[in-house]
Amino acid sequence: MSANIDAKKQAQDLFQEGLRLLQHGQPTQADPLLQRAHTLDPENIDVLNLLGIRAYEKKQFDSALQFLGTANLKSPSSPHTLSNLGLVCNAAREYEKALAYLDAAIAINNLIPEIHNNRGNTLKALQQTDAAIKAFERAIALRTSYAEAFSNLGVIYLEQGLLESAITNFQKALSYKPQFVEAYSNLGNALTKSGNFESAFKAFEYAIQLRPNYLEAYLNFGASLKQCKSYDGAIECYERAIEINPKFAQAFFDLGELYYEIGEAKKARECYEKVLTLNPHFREAKFALAIAQIPKVYQCIDEIKEARDGFTEQLDALENDPSRSSHTQEIEKCISRHPFYLAYQIQNNRDLLKRFGDICIREAEPLQQVLDTKKVPKKDHSKKRIGIVSGFFSDHPVWHAITKAWVTQLDAEKFEIYLFSTNPKEDAETKIALSKAAHYFTGNSISEMANIIHEQGIDILLFPEVGMDPISKGLACLRLAPTQMASWGHPETTGLKTIDFYLSAENFEGADAQANYSEQLIQLPGLGTYVETDSTKPSYFDGAQYGIDFSGPVLICAGSPSKYSPENDGIFIHIATQKPNCQFVFFDFQNNLTQTLHARLKTAFNDANLDAGQFIRLIPFLGKSDFYGLMQKADLYLDTIGFSGFNTAIQSMHCGLPIVTMEGQFMRGRLASGLLNKLNQHSLIAQNTGHYVLATINSLGAQKLISKTSVILCCSNAPIQSLEQHLILAKDP
Repeated sequence: MSANIDAKKQAQDLFQEGLRLLQHGQPTQADPLLQRAHTLDPENIDVLNLLGIRAYEKKQFDSALQFLGTANLKSPSSPHTLSNLGLVCNAAREYEKALAYLDAAIAINNLIPEIHNNRGNTLKALQQTDAAIKAFERAIALRTSYAEAFSNLGVIYLEQGLLESAITNFQKALSYKPQFVEAYSNLGNALTKSGNFESAFKAFEYAIQLRPNYLEAYLNFGASLKQCKSYDGAIECYERAIEINPKFAQAFFDLGELYYEIGEAKKARECYEKVLTLNPHFREAKFALAIAQIPKVYQCIDEIKEARDGFTEQLDALENDPSRSSHTQEIEKCISRHPFYLAYQIQNNRDLLKRFGDICIREAEPLQQVLDTKKVPKKDHSKKRIGIVSGFFSDHPVWHAITKAWVTQLDAEKFEIYLFSTNPKEDAETKIALSKAAHYFTGNSISEMANIIHEQGIDILLFPEVGMDPISKGLACLRLAPTQMASWGHPETTGLKTIDFYLSAENFEGADAQANYSEQLIQLPGLGTYVETDSTKPSYFDGAQYGIDFSGPVLICAGSPSKYSPENDGIFIHIATQKPNCQFVFFDFQNNLTQTLHARLKTAFNDANLDAGQFIRLIPFLGKSDFYGLMQKADLYLDTIGFSGFNTAIQSMHCGLPIVTMEGQFMRGRLASGLLNKLNQHSLIAQNTGHYVLATINSLGAQKLISKTSVILCCSNAPIQSLEQHLILAKDP
């Protein structure tokens, strides 16, 4: 008996010493003491709990549950043990079990703030946001200086886009715990989203000073630098994270995301491949690797086939991958991706996009199943409920070209308009949308928006574009209304079985156009949309500051770098050869992408024994008034071949600037030609590259053919009236 008492006392002493070492940041020294204490007294509840917490901290969740489960059996009325079990189950993503343990702990003692804090984290994981907020607030009420609860509350507000509340809570957390590194990192995230980059950088720097090897802070700092386009600094942050932990897959993934954004597709692929070597189950990386096969700007013609072959190979891998994700956030990240830059290849992409679409819809099945279990009561309503999903209810090309006409011109006596915004950005155009819509909803995630849309009982759901906005793309993978339609904000088939119809225009489509679409094609009259007249007033444009000499022909090349395929570089050579005093004015959309295009064009000119510097003017991206001022003084707008411009063509017409375009095989290559055909300006529409060069040379020597008022001819209600008929007659496909 005496020996047993001595063993228990020795075990308790070892526990106290181990606890002291842990509190002083010496876990390596503490662990052997705790293990010895457990050997001496296997029933010591304090030791079992602390061993459970240590196993939890090491992410050894099975071991943690074993220690804590034993403690709970020996003392089932301990709220601390129950709370610890909830903590571990939460980390192991067993959220329902975690909540049951935490509720049991509170039933025993509801005055322990840590339990309410842990419960808040579990409720957050279960997407019970309002209940989670109340749990954190209860924890703070019990301990007004509870820094962790303030920080957790800040994270929820950050995810909800309530940036001021998030920042306030992070600052409160830091006021009570000035060396709270996680709060500094989260504060940096909130300040980044609010656009206060300078303060955000300081917050990340404080976190790193306090904990030099804090991986999360480096990743968040890198994301902040990336958002403000400080790409070199972002790369340094990610590389530092990799240096700290060369086996940390997330750091390689974030670096890959950055490389793809700046047009370094090869480096991006290498990073994603490394991610999958470290973590073969990193599902988002599989989707990212597939999309990264497609460069944003091609360095040479051979890359086009390589990209197509690489994408096909990755589609094979995704189709044959038996694994699935059941985690909402992971699913959302995968289905929100889209091979956007495939559209810049001048080929029929329908079959490839159908394959990718099927993969995304299969990936989204768990989200769809949740929605299908929620029955929405049928309500009689005299008007058809038309939902519009977009991230661009604001001053944006998609809004001006397509969505604004839907919102402002559809007959309010027949249709009730529901707007579902996936982007918090609001401006004067948003106010116009709000004034015309019956209902306006916003959300921050695919699941949140899907639930909102599902609950409204929408008859027909319209997507002005699929591919430009990640949340809209994810929503398009779900069946949220009996009839779903997409349009040409991104002028390419969606490839999604969940999209029933594609709204295009007679002027934009050629013969056998249905073969280019997975959806049933609807060709609305004329341009398929109502185009408003533009009230922008041109400002004076001083070409000298950009090296532009208006005494020679000035040709505007306003497309983004991705729109210029290496297949057509020779056009500029042929024009320059025949017009040696001409100047091609390109714009710096994004430095890295522009550099790739400029280097390729320079090589093409050099190969033709021409000095690219004599012909090419690369100028900063201009505001609308300045751009109009330039176009008024220029001689010609050269439309991009294969992926035409619509809004830019309209703007060119507004300025009286002639356009030369080539009528492509696919709708995305026929936008400007559709406009010119409507205006009977057929001489400006080429059918091949040779004709394009000839039309350019002839136009430079001719009188300007397009008047500033001719664009008014594009203002027609016929497309909207036709759309109304389709909406009225639409039945489930």
